[in-house]
Amino acid sequence: MLTAAGKSMETVSKNRLKRALRFLSTHRPELAVFLLGVVLRLSMSWNFHPLWSYDTDFHWAVVTWVAEHREIPAPETLFEAFHPPLYYVLAAALTKLGVNRAGMAWLSIVPSILELAVIWAGLELYVTRSRVARVSALALAAVTSALIHLGGMVYPESLNCFLNAVILLVVPLVFRRQGADRWLPAMLVGVLFGLAMLTKISGAATILAVGVGVLLEFAFSRRPFARRASNALAWLASIVVCVAVSGWYFGRNVREYGTPFVTSFTLPSQEWLVATAEQKPLVDRRPLGFLFGWDRSLYVHPFRLPETGTHERLFPVAIASTFIDFWGYGYAGFDHPYARRRGGMREQYETLGIARGAMAGGTVVFFAAALAWVAAARRTLRFRDFGRLTVILAPLSMLVATIQFATAYPVDLYGVVKGIYMSFGAPPLYAAFGIATGWAARSPRRLPVLVLLMASLVAIAIYSIDCRLLPL
Repeated sequence: MLTAAGKSMETVSKNRLKRALRFLSTHRPELAVFLLGVVLRLSMSWNFHPLWSYDTDFHWAVVTWVAEHREIPAPETLFEAFHPPLYYVLAAALTKLGVNRAGMAWLSIVPSILELAVIWAGLELYVTRSRVARVSALALAAVTSALIHLGGMVYPESLNCFLNAVILLVVPLVFRRQGADRWLPAMLVGVLFGLAMLTKISGAATILAVGVGVLLEFAFSRRPFARRASNALAWLASIVVCVAVSGWYFGRNVREYGTPFVTSFTLPSQEWLVATAEQKPLVDRRPLGFLFGWDRSLYVHPFRLPETGTHERLFPVAIASTFIDFWGYGYAGFDHPYARRRGGMREQYETLGIARGAMAGGTVVFFAAALAWVAAARRTLRFRDFGRLTVILAPLSMLVATIQFATAYPVDLYGVVKGIYMSFGAPPLYAAFGIATGWAARSPRRLPVLVLLMASLVAIAIYSIDCRLLPL
C-alpha cells in the first residue's frame, strides 16, 4: 500500500511525464534536430579514435599521473599539466573504476549532448518571438563540427562548454530576482563559476561578461540605489563562492609562477617560442591584418597546409576551424583500430568539395550572427534587460580573450586560434543566427536572404553528416 506521500509523489511524477511528452509532441521539428545532433555526437564513440584528439598523449599522461599519484601535478611536470585539474581528476577516477582510454571519450560525449539540451532550453526561454529562429539556431548548434568534434576528444573542452552553457542559461533567471531573493541563486552560480574555472581558464571570460552586466545594471537600472546595491552584492557573493571553490588552485599558481593563469608558453618547454615576441609591446606583436585581413585561399583549400606557412588571419581561421576540421584531427576519420597518424582517416581531397561549401556557409553564418548580435545587444540595452544582455556579452568577452591570447602568443603553427577553444562562449551566437533567420522569414521581400541563410546551414550540415555518418 502506498502512503499518501508516496501517492502524491507518484502523481507529481506522472504529471511531469505528461507535460514532457506534451512538450515533445508539440516540438517535433526541434526534437528531430536535437536527435540529429545527438546521433552526430554519438558517432564519435564508434568511428573516431581518441588518439586523433588534440595533444592526446599529453592529456592522457596527466590523467595517468593523477591516477597513479593521487594528486595534481605541478604545471611543469607534464606538457598539459598547466590546465586546471577538474577534468583530469574525473578521468583519473574513472580509470580506477576500469574505464579505458577509448571509453573515456564518453566523458566528453555526454557533456556535449547535455550542452545541446541546455542550448535548446535556452532558446525556448529567451528566443520567444520566432519558432523559425529557435529551430534554425538549434540546427546550427546540432551540426557545427567544432561542437561535435570536441565531443569525442579525451580533452577538457566538452566539459568546459557544458558548464559555461549552464551558466549562460541560468544567469538571466538570477537577474530576474531582486534583493534578498537573488543571493542564493547567485551563490549557486558561483559554484558553477568555480567548477568552470577548475576545468579551463576560459571560464574567466564568462565571469567577465557577467561582471560587465552587473556593472551596467548597477549604473543604468531605474531601481532605488539600495536595491541596486543589494543586487550587485549578490553577485559579489557569487565571486566569493567561486574563489572558495577554485581559489586554492590559482593561489598555488600565483605563489609558484607569479600569475594565476599559466599557459604552455610560460613554461620552459615552450617559452622559447614566444621569447622574441615578448620583447615587443603587446600591441606590436600582430599586424593589423591579423584582425582585419581575410584569407581567400581558405575558400579553395579550407584545411591547413603546413608547406604554405601559417594563416595569419583571425576570423577566417576561426570560421574554418569552427565549421571544418581545419587542423586535420580526423573529423572524417573512421576504421578502428588506430594504425598510424593518418591510417584510419579519409584524405582531405575526399571531403574537399563539401568542406568548401561549409567554409562558404560558415562565412555567411558568421556575418549574419554578427549583425544579429549587434541588433540584439542594442535591443536588450534599450529595454534594460540586463540578464539577457549579460548572455549576449559572453561572445564578445570570448572574442576579447581570444585576441589577447593570440596576440600575446603569436605562434599560429601551434593553433592559438581554434574554433573549439571558442565554443564555450558560442551559444548566444547560435541564437543570433536564429534571430537573423527569423527576421528573414518575417517578410516575403527577405526571401533571398532566408534562402541564403538556410543554404549556408545546409552546407554546414552536409559536411558534418558526411564526415560523421556516411563512413558507417
